[in-house]
Amino acid sequence: MPTITCYNAAGVQTFDVECFIQNRKTSQGGAGLRKVTLDMPVEVGCLSRNADKSWTVDSREHFAAFSLPKLPVDLNSGFREFDQTYVDIGPESLELLLKSVKSLRDGDKYKPQIVTWRGALRKIMTTPYLQRETYRLGVWKKNNVVYIQTRQDPDKEEFHDMKERFKRFMYYGYKFEEVCTRQREEVEKQPDPNCCFNATFKSKLGNMRILYGGEVDCYDPENREYIELKVQRLLENDRHIYNFERFKLLKHYCQSFLALTTSVVVGFRDDHGMLRKIQKFQTLKIPGMIKGRKDKLWCAKTCLAFLEEVLAWLLENVPEQADDDDILEYHFNGSEITLKKSKPMSYEKISEYLYWP
Repeated sequence: MPTITCYNAAGVQTFDVECFIQNRKTSQGGAGLRKVTLDMPVEVGCLSRNADKSWTVDSREHFAAFSLPKLPVDLNSGFREFDQTYVDIGPESLELLLKSVKSLRDGDKYKPQIVTWRGALRKIMTTPYLQRETYRLGVWKKNNVVYIQTRQDPDKEEFHDMKERFKRFMYYGYKFEEVCTRQREEVEKQPDPNCCFNATFKSKLGNMRILYGGEVDCYDPENREYIELKVQRLLENDRHIYNFERFKLLKHYCQSFLALTTSVVVGFRDDHGMLRKIQKFQTLKIPGMIKGRKDKLWCAKTCLAFLEEVLAWLLENVPEQADDDDILEYHFNGSEITLKKSKPMSYEKISEYLYWP
């Protein structure tokens, strides 16, 4: 499938998402549908963020084992203290990821073509099916390696400006993680959202070597496999189920598939924030659940093909960086992806010695 690229009236380079989707649909019944594969990701580094927001390389200090909590659980516990002390954490610099793979970078056997965060890959993967969710990324090329940085949404509401119900929804996620990873006597304590564990992976998408990092919530103590934790309102009717499978499971699958996460544990809460049910979804079985529906909600193969197409487009069209201010902004606006010059964000500055030679 050829890359669908052109220039709009303003002379900005664009990638036509709708055109890709239509071409994909046209090819579904014929021989033109090329298979795209992602090699099994290999963990090559890790780091932990501490309570003071500092990072420790090669640390698993905040990587906890999963423990099934006894139901019901009040996810509101500790919210007032959280509301008074929480400070928004913006995008993390790729410099952190690069520090976690120093030994890999200093060797002469491996050089990635793409370096990014898993969150950026997930956004790109889900774009064909989440066209109402616009997003921005910072993109630049150094020594033939394309770096992709997640960017803060300029329209995102700051935590302390949110309505209380939305603050609580955010808190429920942190609290659920706490009750699934802390000892029972610690559950009443306020969760610390600053503490987390990140793993760095290398993989190969088609012919492209990619290096990326992302947060991992916890692991199964029986087999050490990674687990993703999510909170969801109870599914009480067909529409709730449809929305969960159409939107949430799509995100959960793509996020987990990229990071060796074998299962997604979802905590279902009621409208009062009481945790009532916990269900485990095997990551690789999620696409089969969706495929079995009469109304086809999304296709995992299309997500992977789109990711490969966009990354290949970036490799081809992002020019070599002339100086540190030479940054492009990747913007998905609902129908097309645009690439245009942009001022670099503070978190897009990387020390020269950390770049791949």
